[in-house]
Amino acid sequence: MRAYALVMVTVFLFAGNYIVGKVAADVVPPLTLTWMRSLTAVILVFLFYRKKIMIVRHQLIKEWRPILGMAVTGIAFFPSLSYLALHYTSTVNASIMESLTPAVTIVIGYLFLKERYGQRQLFGVAISLVGVVYIISKGSLETFLSLGFNSGDLIMMGAVLCWATYSTLVNRHGYRIPLFGSLFAILLLGNIIVMFGAFLFEWSQGRFVSEWSASIVFSILYTGVFPSFLALLSWNMAVAEIGPAKATVFMNFMPFATAILSLLFLQEKITLPQIIGGAIVLTGIYFTTKVKRKRKIPGYESR
Repeated sequence: MRAYALVMVTVFLFAGNYIVGKVAADVVPPLTLTWMRSLTAVILVFLFYRKKIMIVRHQLIKEWRPILGMAVTGIAFFPSLSYLALHYTSTVNASIMESLTPAVTIVIGYLFLKERYGQRQLFGVAISLVGVVYIISKGSLETFLSLGFNSGDLIMMGAVLCWATYSTLVNRHGYRIPLFGSLFAILLLGNIIVMFGAFLFEWSQGRFVSEWSASIVFSILYTGVFPSFLALLSWNMAVAEIGPAKATVFMNFMPFATAILSLLFLQEKITLPQIIGGAIVLTGIYFTTKVKRKRKIPGYESR
C-alpha cells in the first residue's frame, strides 16, 4: 500500500510540473531548464543527506555503471527530451506518447529482465491506455482521429523509452545501492552530462534564459524541489517494492491528476470525459496492481 501511495505522490508532482514548469519552458531552453532543475535537486539532496552520502561513497563508486545508466536515462535525457518535445508538439500529443510508458516498460522488462506478465496485468495496461485516450480525445472519436503527429512526438517517444529504461534499471540494480546515496549520484552525474549538452547546443550559441521574473524563478525552484527531488525519491522507493511495470501504469493517471490540480489552482473545470476517463484509468490500474509479480529480484525484501 505504501508503494502505491508513493507512486500517486509522484504522479501528482509530475502533473504539477506540466502546470508550473510550462511557464519556465516557454522562456528557458530545454537543456538549460533541465540543468537548473537537476542542480537544485543535487544541492537539496547533499544538504539533507551529506553524512549518509559520505558513508556510502565507496559503494557508489563500485556501482558506477548502473548509476551512470540511471543518470543518463532518467536525469539527463528524459526531462531534456520532454521539454524539447513540447517545443514541437502539443501537450495533448505528448500525453498520448507518455501513455505508452507502461507498454514500453513491459517490453523492456520482458527482453532484459525475463519478467513474465499475466493476461490480467496486460489487460489492465490496455484498459488504462483506453482511459488516457478517452480523456485526451474528450470522448470523441472524431477528435482523436483529427490529431496530427510530428517530429516532436518522436522526441517524446524517445523520452518515454528513457523513463522506461530508467525504471527498469532502478528495479534491477536499486536494491544494491543505498537510496539517498544513489539519488545524489545519479542527480550529480546527470547534471554534469546536461551541463555539457547545454554548453554545446545552447550556451555556445547564445541561447540563455530570455527573461527573468518571479514566476520563472518559482517555476525553476518547483521543478527542482518537487519533480526532480521528491518525485524521484518517491518513484525509486516505489519501483524497488512493486517493480517498474506496476509503477509505470500509474503514469496514465497523470492527465486526470493534471485536471484536478488545474481545478484547485487554476479554477479550471473538470469535464465529464475527464471523470469517465479517470475512472477507466483507475480500473486498469486495479487490474494491473492486483497481479503478483512473476519474478522477484533478490534484495528487495530487505529494502
